[in-house]
Amino acid sequence: MKKAYAVIGANFGDEGKGLMTDYFCRKNNLTINIRTNGGAQAGHTVCTDKGERHVFSHIGAGYFAGADTYLSEFFIVNPMLFIKEKNTLEDLKNKIFIDRRCRITLPCDMLLNQFAERLRADSRHGSCGTGIFETITRCGSPENCILYGDIKNSLECTDGLARKIKSVNTGYCLERAENLGITRENSPEFFELLENDNITLNYIDDLMCMKELCIETNEKIIENYDAAVFEGAQGLMLDRDREDYFPNLTPTNTGMKNVRSILGRLERRDTEVCYVTRSYFTRHGAGRFDTECKEIKEKYNLYDKTNVVNEFQGNFRYGFFDLPEFMKSLEIDRKYAENDKISIAVTHLDMTDGMIICRTGKLMPEGIGYMAKAEKVYKSCGETAADIKL
Repeated sequence: MKKAYAVIGANFGDEGKGLMTDYFCRKNNLTINIRTNGGAQAGHTVCTDKGERHVFSHIGAGYFAGADTYLSEFFIVNPMLFIKEKNTLEDLKNKIFIDRRCRITLPCDMLLNQFAERLRADSRHGSCGTGIFETITRCGSPENCILYGDIKNSLECTDGLARKIKSVNTGYCLERAENLGITRENSPEFFELLENDNITLNYIDDLMCMKELCIETNEKIIENYDAAVFEGAQGLMLDRDREDYFPNLTPTNTGMKNVRSILGRLERRDTEVCYVTRSYFTRHGAGRFDTECKEIKEKYNLYDKTNVVNEFQGNFRYGFFDLPEFMKSLEIDRKYAENDKISIAVTHLDMTDGMIICRTGKLMPEGIGYMAKAEKVYKSCGETAADIKL
C-alpha cells in the first residue's frame, strides 16, 4: 500500500516541522510534499549534511530530499514571496504543483495586515505581516476573490487583472482600511503605496513568472506518487478553532483536518501522523504562553537561528514544556486521525541534554510517547535528518 505521512506542529509553531518533513521525504524515492494550510508566513528550516540551509515558505521542506511540491487548495499563494524564495534557490530542481482553488494574496492584503498591526501597538495579534488573514477576509466575498485557476498566461489576462486589482484597491480595500482604523492621518504611507501602480505591475510580473514555473492541478496529482508527505504550518495551539487561545491564532486549521479532507478524496494510504514538539516550548508573537520563562533561555543556553526579532512578532519567546497542553492538543486533533498510526517527534534535544524540560522536572522523550499512545518516538539532537533517531 502507498504511504502517507502528516507532519503536524503540536505547539505554537517552530517545533521542527521542516526537519521532520525532510526526514520523511528521504524515506521514499517517489515522493510528493503537500502544503496543507497557511501560506508564506511559514518558516520551515532545513539543513543538510552537505551544508545546504534554507527556510522554506512556499516550496515544500522536502525540496532538498528531491520531493516535488503540491500547494493544496488550503494553501494561500503569494506570488511576490514565491519569486523571492525561488531566487534564493536559483534554478528550481523539482516540480511545483499548485491547486487551481488556491486563494491568491494581493499587495493590498499585505499592506492592510502590516498597517493594522502597527496601529494595534501593544495589542498586536502577533501576525507575520504576510496578509494571510486579510486574504481570507477579502475572499469571503466572491466579487473580490481571485483564485489561482482564474489567472491565465496572456496579455489580455494581465490587463484584466490590473483592472481587477485596481477595483479591489479603490473599493473593498478602502472600506476595509476604514474598518481597521487606517486613515490618511495616521497612516499616509498606506495610501501612497496602495495608489502606486508600479507595485501592481511588479506584482503581476511575479504572478506571471510563477504561472510559467508551476503546474496547475488538483489533489489527484498525489496518486502519481508512492509517498505523500503532508507538511502543516504553525501549530495546534494556534489552530483557528482553539478558542482558549483567542485572539492570537492563525486563521487556518493547523492539524489533521485539512489532511483528512484531502486523503478522503484519494485512494487509501497507510498513514502515519507525526506530532512534532521541541524539548521545551517557544512562541514567536503575542498571546497566551502559560509556561513562558525568560530564565530558561539563559539556563540552557537556548538559541534559534531562524526566528529573529522583527517588527510584527517581536522577540522569540521561550518556556518550559507544557505537558497538559501538549496532551490536550493531541486529544483534540486525533479525532481526524482515529485510524492512523501516531508518532511523536521531539527536536532540539541537544540543547537540553536529551531530556524534555518541564516546570516540575525532566521527562524522557519515550515518556510522552507512552502517554500519547504513540507507536514511535523520533528524537533529534541536531539540525539534519541524519541526526534523527528512533
